[in-house]
Amino acid sequence: MIDYALYKRVMEFLANYLGLRNKSLCMSVLHYNEVLNGVKMLIAIYQVDTGELITYCVVKFDNVMNRAEPLCNEDRKYIERIYEEVL
Repeated sequence: MIDYALYKRVMEFLANYLGLRNKSLCMSVLHYNEVLNGVKMLIAIYQVDTGELITYCVVKFDNVMNRAEPLCNEDRKYIERIYEEVL
C-alpha cells in the first residue's frame, strides 16, 4: 500500500513532468514494487472533469541517487512491458 505522502509527491512530479501542473488530475497506481535502491510504479493519469485517460507512466524512484526516471505513453501494453523490464 502506498502512503499519501508518496502518492502526492508522485502526482506533483508527474504533473510537472507532463506540463499539466494547472489541470485537475487523478492518478491511479496500477502496479507498485520495490526494486534495488527504490521503487517502481505503473500509473494511469486521468483528467478529473472528463474522466479521460491522459497517459500511462512508469516511474522508477532511486532512493540512493534521489531522483526519478519517468517514461509515459498512451499505449498501455508498451508501458506494461517497460514496467516489467525496469529493475
